[in-house]
Amino acid sequence: MELSGFIQDLARHSHTLDNYPFACILDAPLLDLAGNYNIQPWQAQVKALENQICPERYIRNFKTISLDMQLDLARSRVIVVGAGGLGGFVIELLVRSGVGRMTVADGDVFELSNLNRQLLGSTHLVGKNKVEAAGNRAKDINPFTRVKTCGKYLQQEDLPGLLPESDLVLDCLGGVEFREQLLQAAGIHGCPVVTGFVAGNTGLASTVFPGDRTPAAFWQAGQGQGAEIALGNVACTVSMIATLQAREAIHILTRQKPCLRNRVFLADMQACSFESLEI
Repeated sequence: MELSGFIQDLARHSHTLDNYPFACILDAPLLDLAGNYNIQPWQAQVKALENQICPERYIRNFKTISLDMQLDLARSRVIVVGAGGLGGFVIELLVRSGVGRMTVADGDVFELSNLNRQLLGSTHLVGKNKVEAAGNRAKDINPFTRVKTCGKYLQQEDLPGLLPESDLVLDCLGGVEFREQLLQAAGIHGCPVVTGFVAGNTGLASTVFPGDRTPAAFWQAGQGQGAEIALGNVACTVSMIATLQAREAIHILTRQKPCLRNRVFLADMQACSFESLEI
Protein backbone atom coordinates (compact mmCIF):
# COMPACT_ATOMS: atom_id res chain seq x y z
CA MET A 1 0.00 0.00 0.00
CA GLU A 2 1.29 3.48 -0.89
CA LEU A 3 0.70 4.94 2.53
CA SER A 4 1.27 8.57 1.61
CA GLY A 5 -1.16 8.37 -1.31
CA PHE A 6 -3.79 6.68 0.81
CA ILE A 7 -3.53 9.32 3.52
CA GLN A 8 -3.75 12.12 0.96
CA ASP A 9 -6.87 10.52 -0.51
CA LEU A 10 -8.35 10.18 2.97
CA ALA A 11 -7.90 13.89 3.52
CA ARG A 12 -9.44 14.74 0.15
CA HIS A 13 -12.53 12.64 0.87
CA SER A 14 -13.02 13.84 4.46
CA HIS A 15 -15.15 16.72 5.66
CA THR A 16 -15.77 18.70 8.83
CA LEU A 17 -18.89 18.80 10.98
CA ASP A 18 -19.88 21.50 13.42
CA ASN A 19 -18.97 20.79 17.06
CA TYR A 20 -16.54 17.94 16.28
CA PRO A 21 -12.79 18.57 16.68
CA PHE A 22 -11.78 16.15 13.92
CA ALA A 23 -12.54 15.41 10.30
CA CYS A 24 -15.10 12.80 9.25
CA ILE A 25 -15.50 10.45 6.31
CA LEU A 26 -18.55 8.64 4.96
CA ASP A 27 -18.68 4.87 4.50
CA ALA A 28 -18.77 4.82 0.69
CA PRO A 29 -15.55 6.77 0.01
CA LEU A 30 -13.68 4.91 2.75
CA LEU A 31 -14.75 1.56 1.30
CA ASP A 32 -13.80 2.75 -2.19
CA LEU A 33 -10.35 3.77 -0.93
CA ALA A 34 -9.89 0.40 0.74
CA GLY A 35 -10.65 -1.29 -2.58
CA ASN A 36 -8.43 1.07 -4.58
CA TYR A 37 -5.46 0.44 -2.29
CA ASN A 38 -6.17 -3.29 -1.90
CA ILE A 39 -6.55 -3.27 1.87
CA GLN A 40 -9.24 -4.62 4.16
CA PRO A 41 -11.99 -2.19 5.24
CA TRP A 42 -11.04 -2.63 8.91
CA GLN A 43 -7.46 -1.61 8.03
CA ALA A 44 -8.70 1.46 6.15
CA GLN A 45 -10.73 2.41 9.22
CA VAL A 46 -7.65 2.11 11.43
CA LYS A 47 -5.62 4.33 9.10
CA ALA A 48 -8.37 6.93 9.02
CA LEU A 49 -8.57 7.09 12.80
CA GLU A 50 -4.79 7.20 13.12
CA ASN A 51 -4.93 10.34 10.98
CA GLN A 52 -7.68 11.99 13.04
CA ILE A 53 -10.40 11.18 10.52
CA CYS A 54 -13.42 9.51 12.08
CA PRO A 55 -15.89 7.42 10.09
CA GLU A 56 -19.08 9.44 10.41
CA ARG A 57 -20.98 6.37 11.65
CA TYR A 58 -19.17 6.76 15.02
CA ILE A 59 -19.60 10.45 15.73
CA ARG A 60 -22.40 9.86 18.25
CA ASN A 61 -19.94 7.77 20.29
CA PHE A 62 -17.96 10.95 20.92
CA LYS A 63 -17.43 12.15 23.71
CA THR A 64 -18.35 9.01 25.63
CA ILE A 65 -15.79 7.21 23.49
CA SER A 66 -12.89 9.46 22.50
CA LEU A 67 -11.21 9.31 19.11
CA ASP A 68 -8.24 7.46 20.66
CA MET A 69 -10.63 4.94 22.21
CA GLN A 70 -12.37 4.52 18.87
CA LEU A 71 -8.97 3.70 17.38
CA ASP A 72 -8.39 1.12 20.13
CA LEU A 73 -11.69 -0.52 19.20
CA ALA A 74 -10.83 -0.50 15.51
CA ARG A 75 -7.55 -2.27 16.25
CA SER A 76 -9.08 -4.82 18.62
CA ARG A 77 -9.63 -8.56 18.13
CA VAL A 78 -12.30 -10.39 20.09
CA ILE A 79 -13.79 -13.88 20.23
CA VAL A 80 -17.48 -14.34 20.96
CA VAL A 81 -18.16 -17.90 22.09
CA GLY A 82 -21.86 -18.53 21.53
CA ALA A 83 -24.11 -16.72 19.05
CA GLY A 84 -27.43 -17.34 20.79
CA GLY A 85 -29.18 -15.11 23.32
CA LEU A 86 -26.24 -13.36 24.97
CA GLY A 87 -24.00 -13.68 21.93
CA GLY A 88 -26.44 -12.11 19.52
CA PHE A 89 -26.80 -8.95 21.57
CA VAL A 90 -23.06 -8.79 22.35
CA ILE A 91 -22.19 -9.11 18.65
CA GLU A 92 -24.71 -6.41 17.75
CA LEU A 93 -23.40 -3.94 20.32
CA LEU A 94 -19.70 -4.47 19.61
CA VAL A 95 -20.14 -4.32 15.84
CA ARG A 96 -22.09 -1.07 16.15
CA SER A 97 -19.45 0.31 18.53
CA GLY A 98 -16.62 -0.27 16.05
CA VAL A 99 -14.69 -3.39 17.08
CA GLY A 100 -12.36 -4.14 14.19
CA ARG A 101 -12.06 -7.93 14.14
CA MET A 102 -14.31 -10.55 15.62
CA THR A 103 -14.41 -14.34 15.60
CA VAL A 104 -17.81 -15.90 16.36
CA ALA A 105 -18.01 -19.58 17.29
CA ASP A 106 -21.18 -21.64 17.64
CA GLY A 107 -22.26 -24.99 16.22
CA ASP A 108 -25.97 -24.49 16.72
CA VAL A 109 -28.87 -23.69 14.40
CA PHE A 110 -31.94 -21.61 15.18
CA GLU A 111 -35.05 -23.25 16.59
CA LEU A 112 -38.45 -21.66 17.07
CA SER A 113 -37.91 -21.70 20.82
CA ASN A 114 -34.91 -19.38 20.36
CA LEU A 115 -36.95 -16.57 18.86
CA ASN A 116 -38.26 -15.25 22.18
CA ARG A 117 -34.84 -13.77 23.01
CA GLN A 118 -32.18 -14.29 20.32
CA LEU A 119 -31.59 -11.11 18.38
CA LEU A 120 -30.00 -12.82 15.39
CA GLY A 121 -32.91 -15.23 14.93
CA SER A 122 -36.02 -14.76 12.81
CA THR A 123 -38.74 -16.97 11.41
CA HIS A 124 -37.06 -17.45 8.03
CA LEU A 125 -33.75 -18.42 9.71
CA VAL A 126 -35.13 -21.39 11.67
CA GLY A 127 -32.87 -24.33 10.87
CA LYS A 128 -30.03 -22.04 9.71
CA ASN A 129 -26.61 -21.70 11.33
CA LYS A 130 -26.36 -19.02 13.98
CA VAL A 131 -22.83 -18.02 13.01
CA GLU A 132 -23.91 -17.47 9.41
CA ALA A 133 -26.64 -15.13 10.63
CA ALA A 134 -24.08 -13.36 12.82
CA GLY A 135 -21.73 -12.79 9.91
CA ASN A 136 -24.47 -11.53 7.62
CA ARG A 137 -25.91 -9.17 10.20
CA ALA A 138 -22.50 -7.79 11.11
CA LYS A 139 -21.79 -7.09 7.44
CA ASP A 140 -25.12 -5.30 7.07
CA ILE A 141 -24.49 -3.16 10.14
CA ASN A 142 -20.81 -2.34 9.82
CA PRO A 143 -18.65 -3.24 6.80
CA PHE A 144 -15.57 -2.13 8.75
CA THR A 145 -15.81 -5.02 11.21
CA ARG A 146 -14.20 -8.20 9.89
CA VAL A 147 -16.10 -11.23 11.21
CA LYS A 148 -14.71 -14.73 10.96
CA THR A 149 -17.14 -17.53 11.78
CA CYS A 150 -16.52 -20.95 13.26
CA GLY A 151 -19.62 -23.09 12.79
CA LYS A 152 -18.86 -25.67 15.46
CA TYR A 153 -18.98 -26.05 19.20
CA LEU A 154 -15.48 -25.24 20.38
CA GLN A 155 -13.45 -27.98 22.02
CA GLN A 156 -10.41 -27.58 24.22
CA GLU A 157 -8.09 -28.42 21.32
CA ASP A 158 -9.51 -25.51 19.28
CA LEU A 159 -8.55 -22.84 21.80
CA PRO A 160 -4.76 -22.66 21.32
CA GLY A 161 -5.33 -21.66 17.71
CA LEU A 162 -7.76 -18.87 18.62
CA LEU A 163 -6.77 -17.32 21.93
CA PRO A 164 -3.24 -16.08 21.16
CA GLU A 165 -4.66 -13.94 18.33
CA SER A 166 -7.30 -12.32 20.55
CA ASP A 167 -7.40 -9.39 22.96
CA LEU A 168 -10.56 -10.54 24.75
CA VAL A 169 -13.04 -13.41 24.97
CA LEU A 170 -16.78 -12.89 25.37
CA ASP A 171 -18.22 -15.98 27.08
CA CYS A 172 -21.81 -16.17 25.82
CA LEU A 173 -22.29 -19.90 26.32
CA GLY A 174 -25.75 -21.24 27.02
CA GLY A 175 -24.66 -23.96 29.45
CA VAL A 176 -21.91 -24.54 31.97
CA GLU A 177 -20.20 -27.60 30.51
CA PHE A 178 -17.44 -25.87 28.50
CA ARG A 179 -17.16 -22.70 30.56
CA GLU A 180 -14.44 -23.89 32.97
CA GLN A 181 -12.29 -25.16 30.10
CA LEU A 182 -12.66 -21.83 28.31
CA LEU A 183 -11.61 -19.85 31.39
CA GLN A 184 -8.65 -22.12 32.06
CA ALA A 185 -7.39 -21.93 28.47
CA ALA A 186 -7.83 -18.15 28.35
CA GLY A 187 -5.78 -17.86 31.53
CA ILE A 188 -2.97 -19.93 30.03
CA HIS A 189 -2.87 -17.70 26.96
CA GLY A 190 -3.13 -14.43 28.92
CA CYS A 191 -6.54 -13.50 27.55
CA PRO A 192 -9.21 -11.84 29.74
CA VAL A 193 -12.76 -13.19 29.63
CA VAL A 194 -16.03 -11.31 30.12
CA THR A 195 -18.58 -13.93 31.10
CA GLY A 196 -22.35 -13.78 31.26
CA PHE A 197 -24.97 -16.20 32.53
CA VAL A 198 -28.77 -16.09 32.54
CA ALA A 199 -31.25 -18.35 34.31
CA GLY A 200 -34.87 -17.28 34.35
CA ASN A 201 -35.13 -13.81 35.88
CA THR A 202 -31.59 -13.96 37.23
CA GLY A 203 -28.47 -12.89 35.36
CA LEU A 204 -24.83 -12.32 36.18
CA ALA A 205 -21.79 -10.80 34.54
CA SER A 206 -18.17 -10.91 35.59
CA THR A 207 -14.68 -10.31 34.21
CA VAL A 208 -11.88 -12.80 34.72
CA PHE A 209 -8.25 -11.94 34.01
CA PRO A 210 -5.54 -14.63 34.07
CA GLY A 211 -4.98 -15.73 37.65
CA ASP A 212 -8.23 -14.22 38.96
CA ARG A 213 -10.88 -16.09 40.87
CA THR A 214 -13.85 -17.14 38.74
CA PRO A 215 -17.59 -16.77 39.39
CA ALA A 216 -18.12 -20.54 39.05
CA ALA A 217 -19.86 -20.75 42.42
CA PHE A 218 -22.70 -18.62 41.02
CA TRP A 219 -23.40 -20.75 37.97
CA GLN A 220 -26.65 -22.72 38.02
CA ALA A 221 -28.01 -25.84 36.29
CA GLY A 222 -26.30 -29.17 35.92
CA GLN A 223 -23.47 -30.08 33.61
CA GLY A 224 -24.70 -30.14 30.03
CA GLN A 225 -28.06 -28.58 30.91
CA GLY A 226 -28.64 -25.05 29.71
CA ALA A 227 -30.21 -22.44 31.95
CA GLU A 228 -33.00 -21.97 29.43
CA ILE A 229 -34.07 -25.57 30.07
CA ALA A 230 -33.78 -25.43 33.84
CA LEU A 231 -35.38 -22.05 34.57
CA GLY A 232 -36.40 -20.51 31.27
CA ASN A 233 -34.76 -17.58 29.52
CA VAL A 234 -36.43 -14.27 28.70
CA ALA A 235 -35.32 -11.45 26.44
CA CYS A 236 -35.19 -8.63 28.99
CA THR A 237 -32.73 -10.46 31.24
CA VAL A 238 -30.62 -11.71 28.35
CA SER A 239 -30.33 -8.28 26.72
CA MET A 240 -29.38 -6.57 29.99
CA ILE A 241 -26.58 -9.01 30.82
CA ALA A 242 -25.29 -8.86 27.25
CA THR A 243 -25.22 -5.07 27.47
CA LEU A 244 -23.10 -5.28 30.61
CA GLN A 245 -20.74 -7.69 28.87
CA ALA A 246 -20.40 -5.40 25.87
CA ARG A 247 -19.79 -2.32 28.02
CA GLU A 248 -17.16 -4.14 30.06
CA ALA A 249 -15.51 -5.32 26.84
CA ILE A 250 -15.35 -1.74 25.60
CA HIS A 251 -13.76 -0.67 28.91
CA ILE A 252 -11.05 -3.30 28.55
CA LEU A 253 -10.40 -2.80 24.84
CA THR A 254 -10.06 0.98 25.30
CA ARG A 255 -7.65 0.53 28.22
CA GLN A 256 -10.04 1.67 30.91
CA LYS A 257 -10.28 -0.01 34.28
CA PRO A 258 -12.70 -2.96 34.11
CA CYS A 259 -15.67 -2.55 36.44
CA LEU A 260 -16.40 -6.25 36.97
CA ARG A 261 -12.94 -7.70 37.63
CA ASN A 262 -13.03 -9.82 40.81
CA ARG A 263 -16.70 -8.93 41.09
CA VAL A 264 -20.01 -10.43 40.05
CA PHE A 265 -22.89 -8.25 38.96
CA LEU A 266 -26.10 -10.01 39.94
CA ALA A 267 -29.49 -9.00 38.60
CA ASP A 268 -32.89 -10.20 39.74
CA MET A 269 -35.27 -8.94 37.09
CA GLN A 270 -38.33 -10.22 38.95
CA ALA A 271 -37.64 -7.90 41.88
CA CYS A 272 -35.66 -5.31 39.83
CA SER A 273 -32.82 -5.66 42.33
CA PHE A 274 -29.13 -5.48 41.50
CA GLU A 275 -26.01 -6.31 43.47
CA SER A 276 -22.28 -6.12 42.84
CA LEU A 277 -20.44 -8.69 44.95
CA GLU A 278 -16.74 -9.33 45.44
CA ILE A 279 -15.60 -12.81 44.47
